[in-house]
Amino acid sequence: MRSNPSRLIEDFFEMQKELDRLFDAFIQPSQNLTAETALWRPPMDIYETVDSFVIKMEVAGLKPDEDVHIQLNQNILTIRGYRQERTALKKEHYHQAELNYGPFERSIVLPNVLAEEVEPKASYENGFLEVHIPKAKCNLPKEIIVQVKEESETTPSVNPA
Repeated sequence: MRSNPSRLIEDFFEMQKELDRLFDAFIQPSQNLTAETALWRPPMDIYETVDSFVIKMEVAGLKPDEDVHIQLNQNILTIRGYRQERTALKKEHYHQAELNYGPFERSIVLPNVLAEEVEPKASYENGFLEVHIPKAKCNLPKEIIVQVKEESETTPSVNPA
């Protein structure tokens, strides 16, 4: 009984993909789930200005008004979302797949100096989500002026009797 040579090649490549997946799971345990179930971590920058904290996150391919949810609970900022896979190609046609799809969640603990009277703001432009969280004004340094008294003000007056 003869085997179909093209089927043998397909089986070989399928086995190679499975071995690659197992090897990747051993090296990077967090990457062993499918794209639909794996949490991915979009890269982000966090920096501070004079009056606010700024979080900039790379989330290209999302619809920010539908796919992103931002919550500030005391001093913990949580950004979660979901990036839909938008390609019709079947997985077996890929030569390399590095883009992440599916759910993500990032939480950041900020210092306890957040302004409660001013609302945080978020914007999305060119694939970047930017969140501005105002700092409280009371935490800004205050200068104390030293008052110098004249010597005549400190000398008690003497009443002759």
